Amino acid sequence: MIYHIATQEEWDLQINAAVYAPSAYNEERFIHCSDLHQLESVANRYFAGRDDLVILELMPTKLQPQTRYEQSGPEKYPHVYGPVNKNAINREISVQSNADGRFDGVFDEL
Repeated sequence: MIYHIATQEEWDLQINAAVYAPSAYNEERFIHCSDLHQLESVANRYFAGRDDLVILELMPTKLQPQTRYEQSGPEKYPHVYGPVNKNAINREISVQSNADGRFDGVFDEL
């Protein structure tokens, strides 16, 4: 599985669409994702203090667009090069930061 962090609002706007693509896709031309072990650090880096997030758990074998692991800093992250077909979404999980605004331990149950 790979994971994409979205705001609940952005997900809700596309809930009935055939595919999902965050607004940043139009500019970047790929969708940022993470492996499970990367979720906590990504959430802490880019979404600290947020309580309106949804994690999309994606099944790489069902994704129609190409997925490539690319270097970003010291790690490689999965990037999806096209809108996500909805049948590749295994589940959606609402999450919010801890009282201190961080996501430490939030993803341990995934």
